[in-house]
Amino acid sequence: MKIGIIGGGPAGLSTADHLQTAGHEVVVFEKGPIAGNMIHYPVYMTWFSTKELLELGGVPLTIPQDKPTRRDYLHYLTRFVQVKNLDVRTYHTVTGVSGEKGDFRIHTVDNQGVEAEESCELVVVAIGAFECANMMNIPGEDLPKVSHYYREPHLYHGQKVLVIGGRNSAVETALEIWRNGGEVSLSYRRSEFPNSVKYWMLPDIANRIKNGEIAGYMPSEVISIQPDSVTLLHEGKEKTIPNDFVLALTGYQPNTQFLNQLGIEIDSETKRPNLDPETYESNVPGMYVVGVIQAGNISSEIFIENSRHHGEVIVEALRREASQPLEPAVKS
Repeated sequence: MKIGIIGGGPAGLSTADHLQTAGHEVVVFEKGPIAGNMIHYPVYMTWFSTKELLELGGVPLTIPQDKPTRRDYLHYLTRFVQVKNLDVRTYHTVTGVSGEKGDFRIHTVDNQGVEAEESCELVVVAIGAFECANMMNIPGEDLPKVSHYYREPHLYHGQKVLVIGGRNSAVETALEIWRNGGEVSLSYRRSEFPNSVKYWMLPDIANRIKNGEIAGYMPSEVISIQPDSVTLLHEGKEKTIPNDFVLALTGYQPNTQFLNQLGIEIDSETKRPNLDPETYESNVPGMYVVGVIQAGNISSEIFIENSRHHGEVIVEALRREASQPLEPAVKS
């Protein structure tokens, strides 16, 4: 059976391996490089999980330390594709899927504008959830100084930086920029950080704010962003502070527009796709969903550590389907 996979991140690649090992013909389409969503990760990021929990398909993650860096893991994923001999077509954007179960056609365009289509019997969607930032929809959010992704602290040395958010990424970013010579302010809509923040960072950020080394506005709401300042609503009053850069680390969500285009139903509140939990098949027959997008807005529910096994569920579902006896034809 030929199966097309949309998305070449860890979930898509591990699912491709499971399906290929089970005897299916698999082709993966990725609109950027391998694991394209990870190019948005901080340059010097180190994974919290150990390497054993991030390995795919029995291919060892051979690094001297216990936890891989971003660079380590990107190299590992490219090696995984080579070792497993996966058909991954990078820089191929999927523009749509037509047809039905048993006769899908995946429509693509490459980075030179060449359009093509691939016939597949089944489709697996593994597009991740780090592409679409949660927008604040406030004046000035489109200014060049505003970013919803954090790359590295060097860019902000000697600059006035407002970090918006209070979860792990925002707290870690604020601390790293401050330690590298940035003048950091932090705006969070709650009065306290959530318990999900890494235990060693909570006292660190609390002490920096207590000592006045990082200006913490909690709770607060960003009202507007100007070229040289930011206006907050803090303790019932508007406060304008000088500012050079804004990092709006307000979280991310699945590309619901693309999922809807495929016909996959999405819960309006949670952004979860409509799936059979036993098979991962969506409301569109023959179209499956794997990876972090299964959880919709709940980014703390699915990680590489558990989504690397999603392909096993689909393999088993296809095995069960193939073993079901055909219903006898009705005689007229």
